[in-house]
Amino acid sequence: MSNRFIDINEDLYLTGLKEGMLAYIKEWTNNQDITKYMVMGCVPDSSPIYCSWDTAEEEYVKLKKSKHDIVFAITYNSNIIGIAGLYDINWVARHTELRIVIGETNCLGQGMGTSVVKAIVKYAFEKLNLNKVYLGVNASDVRANKCYQKAGFVNEGTTRDYHFRNGRYYDANIYSILRREWKND
Repeated sequence: MSNRFIDINEDLYLTGLKEGMLAYIKEWTNNQDITKYMVMGCVPDSSPIYCSWDTAEEEYVKLKKSKHDIVFAITYNSNIIGIAGLYDINWVARHTELRIVIGETNCLGQGMGTSVVKAIVKYAFEKLNLNKVYLGVNASDVRANKCYQKAGFVNEGTTRDYHFRNGRYYDANIYSILRREWKND
């Protein structure tokens, strides 16, 4: 299929972002069920971080021009179900931050997140020649923490009271995987 960028399996693959996907991103970013553990997302319309249509378009334009961010649409059975990418790529130190959002709740808990994370790590090491992929995740998000552990990430530590959501502070676990630790399976 010509629109596939990274094949994961017959039904799950990654494509480049297209402007028509902005509606999905805006919807997911403003959905409390999707963003309840995230630093950004679902805030009152008056908040400076509310994802308006203009905000989504600005982010899309910024990502398309960026030489330090590579973002993919996650596609399952030809439907866009999320986004994932490598952000703030440091081409000299050869490291990057991984971020992923599966926005379709019916696709959660099926192992797709782990498959996507593994595919992006492989891309980072084999295609981009990076040495380290890292991320931060809400320590209370059990599903996400298990996903990164299954994908081979190592917990480097915990940052206490890292962000404020849902009327309380949350700790963040910092994970990374190094090229020499990575097992391509």
